[in-house]
Amino acid sequence: MAVLKHKKLTSKRNVNLTKNICAFVGLEGGDPVDIAAEDNGTVTIKKHAPKCRFCGDNASAVSVMGIEVCPSCAQRLAKEVTENA
Repeated sequence: MAVLKHKKLTSKRNVNLTKNICAFVGLEGGDPVDIAAEDNGTVTIKKHAPKCRFCGDNASAVSVMGIEVCPSCAQRLAKEVTENA
């Protein structure tokens, strides 16, 4: 079952998600979300899923010092840093 709400943007172009919509998808205040805009005018808000900044892998990415990275790219980065230090 989908939940559909009609909302207006605020004067600062913000939109508030209602409590029932957040509860429906399991969002809590302060949770990160991903917002995507398509060429056809569709805007999608999803729960944030970590994605490696370098290769795009989202299966095993974790946040390290504010940068989302997968173990494979982390190893490559460590090797580059060690070799160039």
